[in-house]
Amino acid sequence: MTTDSRYTNTLPAGLDGGDLGGPRKELAPPQPSLSDYSVVAALGTLMDPPVNVVKHALHGWIESGAIAPNLAKPVQDALAELHRLSQNSQLLARVAEGRRRQSHEQINLDSVVKRALDERVALMQHRGVELHRSIKPVAVLTDLDLLTSLVLAAIDCTARPGTRLFVLLEVKNWPAHALLSLRTTRAVVVTGRPEHTHDEPDPLNWHLLTEIARALGVTVTSTGSEDERTLTLEFAHTVKQLEGLTATEMDSGAESWGSTPSHALAGNRVLVVTSDTSLGEDAKSICRAMGLMVDSVPTSLAATRYCEMEPPQLIVLDERLHDKQFDQLRADLLKAEPNFPFIEIGQDNGTLSISSWTGDSMTRVTRKEMASQLPQALTLEFAKIL
Repeated sequence: MTTDSRYTNTLPAGLDGGDLGGPRKELAPPQPSLSDYSVVAALGTLMDPPVNVVKHALHGWIESGAIAPNLAKPVQDALAELHRLSQNSQLLARVAEGRRRQSHEQINLDSVVKRALDERVALMQHRGVELHRSIKPVAVLTDLDLLTSLVLAAIDCTARPGTRLFVLLEVKNWPAHALLSLRTTRAVVVTGRPEHTHDEPDPLNWHLLTEIARALGVTVTSTGSEDERTLTLEFAHTVKQLEGLTATEMDSGAESWGSTPSHALAGNRVLVVTSDTSLGEDAKSICRAMGLMVDSVPTSLAATRYCEMEPPQLIVLDERLHDKQFDQLRADLLKAEPNFPFIEIGQDNGTLSISSWTGDSMTRVTRKEMASQLPQALTLEFAKIL
């Protein structure tokens, strides 16, 4: 029987004390609290000094000839594993507590996956993992460091001893989200069970995986049977190809937005919320030049009434009208459509700020640079939903 579980409800097989071919236990343990993660991080921090002492001592013994390098290798591997556990435990706490600041940019996901697999080659060889890969080019908008940690955690969770690991990266048809699938099947063995069956992935990797995924807005799904398991990461913030141009290539400055192919976004509806006539007209002019249909309302209450009739595809908000009424409207729209795009126009000077996609921020442009920043922001935000 095949089961499907979201990461917030169950642990994947292999993390419950069983193995890939044994009877599975579907558990629903309580989610660790932030205090639990803080304790884990504290232990990881305390682990570093003694590990460094042993590492330096071992290096000295090898240099002096007191111990042969081949005899020291298992100790070096163990120290490297302890260092990895320490770093992962500290990262887990920072991510869970929201202390890890993100910097969103367009990242080639295929390159990150290839580098992560190359980095784990030695580990997989040690575990007797037979690797197969099919990786297609695809870009996502996210934080590079967290994305790298996410992919490494996914590999660590699935590269079980004595298995075949199939890594597939593709873009599904609808919605056009990147899918990273890691499927494990038991390798053919002549007798008995594969070696190192005790070397199962630790639960720390699973918690790290799920917390980073939550922070990045990535959906994690674990499915499986007695013979195979599949871990799938779905990236909602995949860069779409719009009329042959990527989302970030479609903008560039004050002079370029007027030449953007209007049919790329044509027909989508934008609502501008502002009581500033000048700001409203400038925003509508930019939207219309990109082929968008645009309306405007003077208050957040009017915006709520407008959306009750028929919600637009995107809302542009004058920050001076960002009140509790608008927050409630935004919460309602995000409940119906988690990727619903918003753009805030600020009065201060600054650079384009892209939303974090975790529900706590909006993409922000400045009034002074609106002519150059708003086209880029519109393109990036529509890339989430088109």
